[in-house]
Amino acid sequence: MNNKHIPASLHKLLKTIAPVIVRIRETSAANYMALCRNNRRRLQVIAGLSFCAGLTFFVTLSRMQSATASLGLTTPVLIATSGIKPGDIITTQLFSLRTFPRSAVAPTALHHMQFGLVAQQSISIGELLTTTNTGTSTSKQLQLPAGFRSVAIVPPAALPPMHVGDHVDIIANGVVLATDALVLSLIENTTVVIVAVTAELSAAVASAAAIGDATLVVSS
Repeated sequence: MNNKHIPASLHKLLKTIAPVIVRIRETSAANYMALCRNNRRRLQVIAGLSFCAGLTFFVTLSRMQSATASLGLTTPVLIATSGIKPGDIITTQLFSLRTFPRSAVAPTALHHMQFGLVAQQSISIGELLTTTNTGTSTSKQLQLPAGFRSVAIVPPAALPPMHVGDHVDIIANGVVLATDALVLSLIENTTVVIVAVTAELSAAVASAAAIGDATLVVSS
């Protein structure tokens, strides 16, 4: 537009508001740049949160897969279906074969029936049969006398030669718990000895045997 045709009053007005228009343009440009920076920051925050969420999901999924794979490995075990007393011969009527996750099974658990299996200690219903609470015996086993209780003892030290039918004293921490106890059975390939003691002494002997304090001395 030719300034010659602009009225003087309008020309003066344009000169007056020109700085205002410039400031408006500058302010608008600054606001636009700030908005762009805020958008970039927002996108960066969103990207960071998305990365953290993805990493958390990946780690959780990996752990779940590892746990699932571990639980997926199973093994057969023998579970007592009846209460079993020390010295009892374990027959197929006293246990059942079940499948458990391998990670939940003790390394001493039995996985198949063995001939001549004998309880070394009391076994409750639902308890696993293991190499520590059972053993095999090919030797003869005496019948439990009336009024006596059978107790499985694992002596903490080596024993002198012993045979079924021998009489022994049971000692724990230097205290004689029982005298003249009868050896009912010797568990093969172990140091476990099944002895018969009177009913009134059975609790003390069983308690000492349970914590491994009981030992045997062959009496004459």
